[in-house]
Amino acid sequence: MRKYICIFPRKRGITVRLAFITMTLTSLLCAWWLAGPTGRALLPPLPVQQLDHLRMNRNLKSYLDNIDVLIQPSSTVCSQKKDIPILVLVTSSPSRFEQREAIRSTWARHLPTYFIMGLNGPSVEDLMVDNYVEAKKYSDVIIYNFQDHYQNLTLKTALMLKWTLEHCPTELMLFKTDDDVLVNPWTMKLVLDETSGKDLVGYRKMNNYLHRDEYSKWYSPRWLYRQDFISEYLSGTGYLINGKHIKKILETAFEVPMINLEDVYFTYLVAKLKLGLNLTHERRLSPYKPLGGGCCLYRGLASAHSLAAGEMRDVWPSIESSGAESYLQLKRDQQFIVLLSSN
Repeated sequence: MRKYICIFPRKRGITVRLAFITMTLTSLLCAWWLAGPTGRALLPPLPVQQLDHLRMNRNLKSYLDNIDVLIQPSSTVCSQKKDIPILVLVTSSPSRFEQREAIRSTWARHLPTYFIMGLNGPSVEDLMVDNYVEAKKYSDVIIYNFQDHYQNLTLKTALMLKWTLEHCPTELMLFKTDDDVLVNPWTMKLVLDETSGKDLVGYRKMNNYLHRDEYSKWYSPRWLYRQDFISEYLSGTGYLINGKHIKKILETAFEVPMINLEDVYFTYLVAKLKLGLNLTHERRLSPYKPLGGGCCLYRGLASAHSLAAGEMRDVWPSIESSGAESYLQLKRDQQFIVLLSSN
């Protein structure tokens, strides 16, 4: 049987190879060129950041001078001249009724707690009837005449400081926190005992970079704050401010251009950089939720973040049942350790 072998001329083989290489390179270049436009087309629309007002005005005092309080309790623990070591002010928003109800039915029964919020829209007409009824029913809601949204947290925190300064003594500690935070009142008492006299106390974040991604919840554009690096600040999920510093912090903030990140603004730019106050790290003021969600994991924390209303109610019975007993036991342990060290 005869075998036939096809032999291509050498020159023709080189031409085929060159054509193949050219086509491959062209395809890769086209894919590379299309990657950018295709990727951008597939991304969702950019979120509305609501930062335009900061392009026009970053003077905190000018904002506060034009914001009136619309609703506030006629009587508070401060006006009743009660001796309170701590006042809790919670940042909330008009529609988060369930979160506030969960807090009222759990840890707020053991700590003097008030909720601060703005309006659903830009004008007084946006005050919801349900918020008005809620405020009258519970006497723990403070509503200011400004539009309530995430990028206005710096403004809301400033209003907290202003309200405390106007209504409460400076001897107390102010705990600024959020409405998705669970507080353990007994562990919080331990924290207060151990950090008495400290300037600001919270979960300290070290050596962080600002988020420049416009899709990030914590996006901070470079035109708002040029430096990328933040050496230290306290997590805004919950931090303590010594009452004797509140006036100075607020007055100094009037000299520092506002940014949208309230924790970086007040604890780093104002308190740390301008005033030289100390930021004390306290791991028990946690910006996280314990992994696994076991109730026992919450007992050693003074606060935990990112809990839905239902989770807060589920965890609370375990904390409440062992809270006072755990506090007394820990105090006894500490006294024993002090006694041993003194010997």
